[in-house]
Amino acid sequence: MSDPKARPTLASGQPSAPAGPRTDTAQTAPSAEERTVIKRLGQTMGQHATACTAAFIAENHSDIIRESAAFMRSLEAIWTEEGVEPADVWTELLRRIEVGDLFLRLNQPPHRKKLNGKAVRPWRISTSKLP
Repeated sequence: MSDPKARPTLASGQPSAPAGPRTDTAQTAPSAEERTVIKRLGQTMGQHATACTAAFIAENHSDIIRESAAFMRSLEAIWTEEGVEPADVWTELLRRIEVGDLFLRLNQPPHRKKLNGKAVRPWRISTSKLP
């Protein structure tokens, strides 16, 4: 695979520098060099994601680790290009985990008493026939 630390190069042959957030894209279209960098970052990220998936299917532990790291570096390059703070992404992931845990707790019965090793149900279906 390619070097995960390598930054895509511009058409001029120089490595691309973080361009900051592209919030003004609605006003001005990205230049040809910016489109090339964006396309290259997307391709690199896709290649590492595909290689990681292939390594998972092949059950190749070392390749999973290597390609996962390369994928994370590509993702970090995309965050840098777009001006996204990594802390914001990790905060969003934590929020999703906490919301999932909250939903899990809310869907549990208020008390889980067991009689003779079996959980007591508040009701029991005795037939599949409709009344």
